[in-house]
Amino acid sequence: MNTIGVVFSAEFTRRITGRAFRAGTVIGAIGIVVLTTLPTLLSGMTSSASKKVVLIGEPALTAQAEKAIARDFEVAARLPRLDQAPDAKFLDTHGKAAAVAVLAAHPGLRVTVYARDPSQFRDTFARDLATVQIGLALGVPPARVEASSKVPVDVHDVSGRFADAAAADAAKGVAYFFVILLYLSILLNAQAIMTSVAEEKTNRIAELLVATLDPARLLAAKILATAATSFIQLGVWVAVGMIVGRMVPHASAGGAEAPSLLGSVDISTGELLAFVAFFVVGFAQYGVLYAAAASLINRTEDLGAVAGPLVIPVIIGFILAMLGMNAPNDPRIVAFSLVPLVSPFVMFTRVAVSSVPVWQLVLSLAVNVAGAVLLAWASGKVYRVGLLLYGRPPSLRQVIATLRT
Repeated sequence: MNTIGVVFSAEFTRRITGRAFRAGTVIGAIGIVVLTTLPTLLSGMTSSASKKVVLIGEPALTAQAEKAIARDFEVAARLPRLDQAPDAKFLDTHGKAAAVAVLAAHPGLRVTVYARDPSQFRDTFARDLATVQIGLALGVPPARVEASSKVPVDVHDVSGRFADAAAADAAKGVAYFFVILLYLSILLNAQAIMTSVAEEKTNRIAELLVATLDPARLLAAKILATAATSFIQLGVWVAVGMIVGRMVPHASAGGAEAPSLLGSVDISTGELLAFVAFFVVGFAQYGVLYAAAASLINRTEDLGAVAGPLVIPVIIGFILAMLGMNAPNDPRIVAFSLVPLVSPFVMFTRVAVSSVPVWQLVLSLAVNVAGAVLLAWASGKVYRVGLLLYGRPPSLRQVIATLRT
């Protein structure tokens, strides 16, 4: 244990004082600020000129249409007729509008749109003007149609976890934020372990280390040191996200300002503990795999070829986590939440957005711990042999033989 402490202290000090760690922490914090404030910035952009339209048609019809599209568009002007095909100059003249909509009511409502960006108008116009179309067909005012079409719906959470739908949506946003952090932290820091091992081997430093240290303890100390620096980095990123989230408002569905996502949700102690627990087991699993893979190469140029296959389960876990946000209790998602390597992503997502039975949580942690121990045993044997193996990279048959030894 004294050997592990010495190596851990040296490795931790080297990483925490390195420029790469400081630069990565600062850049990551800036990225969190950008991601937190970006929805507000984009909301301000999309609510300006891109939502302005010019309505052409009979005054009574355009007046009805203006009320119908008010929730999605701003009417820059209403004109009785159109003398020529509109172009960009015509749009600039009328308040720099994004589109011109020509409305005709015979026999039914028909709309012809001339837009700078055609992709954002067809479906939205069809939805907003549906009340006008129904009103014309039935001979009743569109306002009466709209009032009759509104159905009050009260949604209640049977688990008692969320107060309303907005709280459930906010929890999904928080889960997405933490899964992104988990993805980046595991991927970047596991690759840092791989780079460190590869440099020690290619520089022949590994020969000196294994001559005086047990390779298994050397590997354990490296992973513990990297995990410790990762926790510090994650803590900075989460703190920045929470602080900025409480300071920056975002636009709600009704157009009013509401607290930002990360500032409007109280992250429970259970969610933080689940995040830490699954980060630890996930980092341990990927850390030993990356270290063992790095010990097999002879040139740092080969790192990409070795790391490529190991990224696949990380990407699969991330994709499954995204799918699990909308169906956390689907039997397939539940099954994947018990599979090592992908479980840290999937199970944490389920914990954040639903009420996971305690037995599933305990079983997932037990399976992941067992998987981490098994991977550490197998990777340790490969790491022990690979550090002193030079020349041609070992074949798959040699790696299997090493595991059987």
